[in-house]
Amino acid sequence: MAPEAGANARRKRPWVYTLNRGLAQLVPLHFAYWLSVPITDIFYILWKSKRKKAERNHARILGRPEDDPLVRHMAHRTFRHFGRYIVELLSVQGWSLDSMRERIDIEGDEHFDEAMAYGKGIIFAGAHMGSIEVASTLVLLKDFKITSVAERLPKMLMDWLLACRAEMGVELLPAAGSGMALVRRLRRGEMVALVVDLGVSSGDGLKVRFFGHETVFPAGPARLARLSGAPVVFGWAARKPGGRYLAHVSAPILSNRDLDAEEDARLITERIVREFEQAVRRYPEQWYVFRDMWPDEGEPAPSR
Repeated sequence: MAPEAGANARRKRPWVYTLNRGLAQLVPLHFAYWLSVPITDIFYILWKSKRKKAERNHARILGRPEDDPLVRHMAHRTFRHFGRYIVELLSVQGWSLDSMRERIDIEGDEHFDEAMAYGKGIIFAGAHMGSIEVASTLVLLKDFKITSVAERLPKMLMDWLLACRAEMGVELLPAAGSGMALVRRLRRGEMVALVVDLGVSSGDGLKVRFFGHETVFPAGPARLARLSGAPVVFGWAARKPGGRYLAHVSAPILSNRDLDAEEDARLITERIVREFEQAVRRYPEQWYVFRDMWPDEGEPAPSR
């Protein structure tokens, strides 16, 4: 972020962000993690609808009945990792890039340079998995200028989120109607970050198989790759013992202009989903999504 832009962002910080930043610098991360455990355990017990959806998802990926003890254990662990994600979202304002650089091990670091070599910018596809904040930090360590999208939230929450992301060098645009703005960012050699497991709200989804069963994933990353020529990389960061993190970056996924546009989009989405599936297989308890990923096989998965 340019110095002038950074100064403007600081002048416009909402009070809730200033409070968040002050508390983040006072409360140690390990204590906040510890505190999140009983809180998320209460939510696991009381929030039955979300618990059941987590159990259905993990039953599908584990190939076991929903009442299997392992499925219930995994769903419970998912709630706890979601609690850690909330802690990180609140605590990241007190982190330094230098301290994080020492705590992240990276698989596929060379794929960033490979993707940049195409000169079209990069589409960074991610999911609600592991530490999203650490994955964002990884990208910042590479000095990328990042644009992402967000659904409209209540004003105070939206102001806080915009301030948090701006402080990390991420510009948030409205989820609807920002397609050409994202293309322009890519043409400037920047990065666009998109999440692939939010569901499909606009009807623009593609049917692919995920853990052996058909469901629908958003077509946005694939269509943006086709339109811009930018490569897609799928990335995530998993929590490891001792306060360390493992980050993974996939090899670039490219559009094939020799194919029909729909076939090209489907193949790109399939490759993204295969990368996503491998990540979930490695760290199933760190995938926290509380909606039915397979609500009715072959029907669009709702975003809420």
